[in-house]
Amino acid sequence: MIGKVDLVMWTKNGAQTLPAVLKRISLVIPAEFVGKKIIVDDASTDETTRIAKSFGWQVVPNRGTGISDGANTALQQVTLDYFVSFEQDLLLAQDWWQKITPLMKDPKVAVASGMRFADKPIGVKKMQEYVGRKYRGEAKLSPWLKSRDMSAFTLGKTLDNTIYKTRVIRELGGFPKLQVNAGVDTTLAYEVSEAGYHWIVNYNLQSIHLRKGLKQELNHQYFYGQQLYAIWHKIGDKRPPVTKIGVIRRFVMSPFTGLFMAFQTREPSLIYIHPLIRFYYMKGLLQTTKI
Repeated sequence: MIGKVDLVMWTKNGAQTLPAVLKRISLVIPAEFVGKKIIVDDASTDETTRIAKSFGWQVVPNRGTGISDGANTALQQVTLDYFVSFEQDLLLAQDWWQKITPLMKDPKVAVASGMRFADKPIGVKKMQEYVGRKYRGEAKLSPWLKSRDMSAFTLGKTLDNTIYKTRVIRELGGFPKLQVNAGVDTTLAYEVSEAGYHWIVNYNLQSIHLRKGLKQELNHQYFYGQQLYAIWHKIGDKRPPVTKIGVIRRFVMSPFTGLFMAFQTREPSLIYIHPLIRFYYMKGLLQTTKI
């Protein structure tokens, strides 16, 4: 084992999921390995801060707004050599601690995490699992795919079930500073790699992303589309080979790819879920600055 770790989380109006999330963290990570428990709250108007304190977490205000500022505010509170970050709607896998922490013994590994999949609707979960398998090299799932290696680079590299070497993240200048509320994880993945370190993902370790249903997923896809330009601008020439025309083409093809995925996963709802997701993503992108 690696010794004690500080735990950090950034929240905003997370009262609905927070009790289950914090309870699971306390069950998965043994108390003897926990240092500080810090929640950076972004002006919540619900019971988030009260719930956090009832579980023994220290609550500090976000010194800015959004995930980028929240993550850096949390980093300022960290005092140990390792820290773990969570998001307020992530139900940690039961065996996360046993499977993730040994990865950090390698001196070149700076960050490690597991996968996470939506709990509902089932079609979104099946699609996420399928995409994970596709980009990890199961060529029969997508024989036409030409950018597998580039797309797989960021697969599973999120901030919601992730352990870091504090020294390395501080050497990088902290978490990437983005004006948008997305892409911090993607940008960090490239910065870690450029610095000569590795971000390891255990693809067999699956946490649960607590979701409300398809409407929430579609709203998120629309949001991601809106943020894409700013993320690409931050990453620069290292970004995946995706263009506006490519996003439109993927939407046009989505009825066929949705049918293909439905057949591969035996989940009929993907026939309409996949085109809807592509549409909302494209809509968000087209309503922002031209690329």
